[in-house]
Amino acid sequence: MNFTLLKTITILYAEDEAMVQQEVYTNLSPFLKEVVMAGDGLEALKIYEQRKEDIDIVVTDIMMPQMNGIELVDSLREINPDLPVVYTTAFNDNEYLLKTIEQGISGYVLKPIDIEKLLDTISKAAISVENKRLKESLQEQVALKTVKLQEQYEKLRTQYYTDSLTQLANRRALIRDLEKIKYPFLALIDLDKFRSINDIYGEDVADLVLIEVARLLQHYAQEIACKVYRINSDEFVFLKQDVKEEHECIEKITKVREIIQSQALYIQEHDISVNVDVTMGMAKESENILQHADMALKHAKKERVPFLLYTEELNTKNKHRNDIKWTQIIRNALENFQVVPFYQAIVDNNEEIAKYESLVRITTKAEVYSPIKFLEVAKRAKLYVELEKRMILKVLQKVREDKIDVTINVSIEDISSKTFIKFIEEELKKDNIARHITFELLENESIEDYDDIDTFLDMVKSFGCKIAIDDFGSGYSNFSYLVKLKPDYIKIDGSLIKNIDSDQNAYIITKSINDFAHNLGIKTVAEFVHSKEVFEIVKTLGVDYFQGYYFSEPLKEI
Repeated sequence: MNFTLLKTITILYAEDEAMVQQEVYTNLSPFLKEVVMAGDGLEALKIYEQRKEDIDIVVTDIMMPQMNGIELVDSLREINPDLPVVYTTAFNDNEYLLKTIEQGISGYVLKPIDIEKLLDTISKAAISVENKRLKESLQEQVALKTVKLQEQYEKLRTQYYTDSLTQLANRRALIRDLEKIKYPFLALIDLDKFRSINDIYGEDVADLVLIEVARLLQHYAQEIACKVYRINSDEFVFLKQDVKEEHECIEKITKVREIIQSQALYIQEHDISVNVDVTMGMAKESENILQHADMALKHAKKERVPFLLYTEELNTKNKHRNDIKWTQIIRNALENFQVVPFYQAIVDNNEEIAKYESLVRITTKAEVYSPIKFLEVAKRAKLYVELEKRMILKVLQKVREDKIDVTINVSIEDISSKTFIKFIEEELKKDNIARHITFELLENESIEDYDDIDTFLDMVKSFGCKIAIDDFGSGYSNFSYLVKLKPDYIKIDGSLIKNIDSDQNAYIITKSINDFAHNLGIKTVAEFVHSKEVFEIVKTLGVDYFQGYYFSEPLKEI
């Protein structure tokens, strides 16, 4: 009997016989925190309604006036379905016994009451009370820690997306914001020959010039209703959303250029004035809007004009030639069985290989091509589905032959396709290889319908496959994503890991992601581990698995 636990327990005792009530009260009180008395069921119900937060266990007689014990317990269970109940009664009736069993009571003590037996029954019921307290305490601790981690993460995330010199949003923030908005208009602002300012006046003055330019851009950005970013040493960006007619927007932005270029920037700390020249490249409503603005900027510089707006004429010829070239390479690769998986090792703390990530490549006699070269062209040329199937079939064949654990990358588009889901399901049905397979899903803000994704995830999990979220911590990150998809692993994005030995923000954000994932029972993988120093840091943080060129580059043969 746990007397220490009993001293934390308050019971409500309902008994209509005064002598029995007093005897039980006198004998139980020394062992319990408190014994609250009631003369019948109705009184007990009223007391419980008033003190339900304090009362842990109810001990009640069955036969009482106004409201009997069984009616009392039915009423109490409407308030608290998990409330432990002990019956005391002089009746050993099967009908009563069946009713009490149906109520799921904690114990049953016959009269005359054996105090030691009653105390023992209360002690056993108290264990469930203590378990509930521990569970609630643990849940509260986890909730508090989760809130704290989320707050810390949000603070660090703000720093991660902020340029430390100018306090403007940085390139990471721009990439993130571009994924969110519709009808964007982007102006890439370049300070011409800024290096000469740095060479003539020194780094301190150059930094102050950048700060002053940032201040001016921020001021005019408010008038234009757009956001300003610093994305490179001497490059800034105006980003405006919901721009369907660009003429007015171009007029306002070019006026800002004229104002900045027409006045000398006074640097008070050094009592000097500096003039800057500005060239702009602009683009709108395109998937590669930043690259298009950069292309327009380069053409503007080449043609020595103040600004240019990107048009397809600047890029169509080159893009068309490139698409024709790569479409032919892909077709040849499919015909000649040159679509092959390469494998990069994923290791544990002891640098032992735990599994491999499979990565698609096209191999020719002359060269090995990575997917960044051909994947988008494959989609435009309607060859992506066949490419993906060839790749997956070869990976599954490797698993069947060598019994290795492998991860396979899939996109939201893949697993939203009923044809793709059926293809995977048919392959998994063939034999018992699912336990060797982990599907890697790219973390993505664009998910709108989780039902389609759940269909795929539920299907592959039913076979025994595991799920990983790839690139977690990149431009878009949301912890609720983990709760919804319930992955087995998350792969912490390489942009954090590769600089973790020199970037304190990357270190703290990685730690927050790792701690949060572990609180949810999710294993973590650090990508882009390129040196012993980085490996030791992420290992110290408690990351579970590691991947990168420090251990192995992707290999065709393993």
